[in-house]
Amino acid sequence: MLIQKLKKHWLAVLSVTFSLLTALFWLALRVNWSGISKQFGADTNRSFFIMETPLMLCIVMFLAVIFAIAASFIWSGKRKWPFITSLSLSGVFLVLEIVVVIMGAKDYVVFILPKFGESVLIAACLAVFGLLLFFPPTGRGKLCTALKCVTLSVAVLGTVLIAFDVKANYFTYEAVVYAVEDEYQIVFSTNDESLAWVEIDGEKYYDLYAGSMKSKDLVHKVTVPQEKLDKAGKYTIGAQTMIYRGPFGGYKGKEFTKEYSFRPVNSSDGLVFYTMSDVHGSRKGAARAAANVKDMDFLVILGDSYTMIDSEYDAQFTNLLAFDTTKGEIPVVYARGNHEIKGLYAEDLYKYVGSKNGNFYYEFTFGNYDGGSKDVFGITLDIGEDHDDDWWEYYGTAQFQQYQAEQTAMLKDIVDSNKNDGFKYTLACSHIPVQFINQRGNHAEVKTMWTELLNEIAPDLVVSGHQHDLYPFLQNDGLGNVRTENNADGTLTYNAEFKPNKTFNGRVTDYRFNSFIAGRRGTTQTDKVGALNKRDHIGLETRADFAAGTQTHVYLNAQGQRVSVYNPFVNGAAKTEFTTKLK
Repeated sequence: MLIQKLKKHWLAVLSVTFSLLTALFWLALRVNWSGISKQFGADTNRSFFIMETPLMLCIVMFLAVIFAIAASFIWSGKRKWPFITSLSLSGVFLVLEIVVVIMGAKDYVVFILPKFGESVLIAACLAVFGLLLFFPPTGRGKLCTALKCVTLSVAVLGTVLIAFDVKANYFTYEAVVYAVEDEYQIVFSTNDESLAWVEIDGEKYYDLYAGSMKSKDLVHKVTVPQEKLDKAGKYTIGAQTMIYRGPFGGYKGKEFTKEYSFRPVNSSDGLVFYTMSDVHGSRKGAARAAANVKDMDFLVILGDSYTMIDSEYDAQFTNLLAFDTTKGEIPVVYARGNHEIKGLYAEDLYKYVGSKNGNFYYEFTFGNYDGGSKDVFGITLDIGEDHDDDWWEYYGTAQFQQYQAEQTAMLKDIVDSNKNDGFKYTLACSHIPVQFINQRGNHAEVKTMWTELLNEIAPDLVVSGHQHDLYPFLQNDGLGNVRTENNADGTLTYNAEFKPNKTFNGRVTDYRFNSFIAGRRGTTQTDKVGALNKRDHIGLETRADFAAGTQTHVYLNAQGQRVSVYNPFVNGAAKTEFTTKLK
């Protein structure tokens, strides 16, 4: 009966299906809507028509879907022109979508297609429900009976599972140990809402909110004293599903645990750490590159691990990346990237990674406790977005001036109290480079101020990312390094031997520290890599030799090769190793 109706009204079915798919794909393209407005001139013209054209097109497309559905009930089997009109209009929309993809959205296909697929799946389920509602099977044959039995069984089973929360308990994302101040924040996740804890030497530390155990989250962050874990050398994560939490009683599931070994930072034989940034989903390549670093003491992740934080998976991606390298056995330092401010889950990111009071700026130390050596004093900074707050693409949501002012106060406090005195090594981390100001002059004032304060703090190294390039900014330190300087007109000039893929035409602040920009997809300093390439990535290995008073820096790619790198703003040959002085 149903199949016969579909065959009879095939043109109507095709019209509804085609128009719906076209509209759903345009909706999935919304990550690129600002780019469409930009092509129309949104950088200089913020009129309603230009800014809202993508949304208006979306409304028109869904109106076309409604028209096709209405036509199916009114004219199906009587007239063909409504369906031919609908198909023609949807064909025009499809051509438009193809143009948008070719002109720029192709780099975001890995985000667009999953959202499109999810929408199609939901639409298909609703369509099946609608067909069963309006055209229920009426036959008495075996197939019809089987369909009714399967549908009833699925409904009953689903009801039982939802009502009694019957599911296996397990860890979905394994433990990552983030360093924040003089503590570790151990982050892991479960498949169901659970109570969670970490056990060290028989003592439990709980995932708490105002003294009560949290029980409605899948991601868990447990703070433990750095000294305790460093001395124990191992820890156990534990969780227990909360089936029902009532006001005066509840039901809990079975406890499940997993043990990890842990190796604290030890500077007695030097210091080794690896910096990765701007992975943008290239998990395999970044992990392969990091695997070439021997005896790593800690890992630094400088943000933009993923291109947006629009789902649970996106929010967890940094943890996947960190665990690939550390296995939960060494500490991780995290600085937020500007792309991690974008997306539905962006404002929950602090739950998933190292943070302090919901913020992504803080001090961190290694070995700063009684009886332990003071190995590393560190600072993470977070400028925020890469344009100024009034940039149109932020649609009024960027309010970073106060946030930046708080970080300025933190840096001043470090200077005034000499907090890094006595530490063997001082490291500063920031996704957006502090010492480089682009040609638009974004954040020039705060970058200049932070540079002056960092000059007083005198870090041994400043690491950053964001530019998707491999750039050293060095001092004249007596080791053959030449400082990057501004020209007379305040701009930078390029190394005559360097052939960049792009220009930045910026300038530098009056920095007095050595700094490296690290992190890009690729195998060399200048190769072009497509957005779908997840195999190749380049990061920075740093080894500090305290006896010699020097540190060496090597860019490594996923093939385990040292990357030959030019200093783009200073004349000279490319190097596979840079040596700088410790302060």
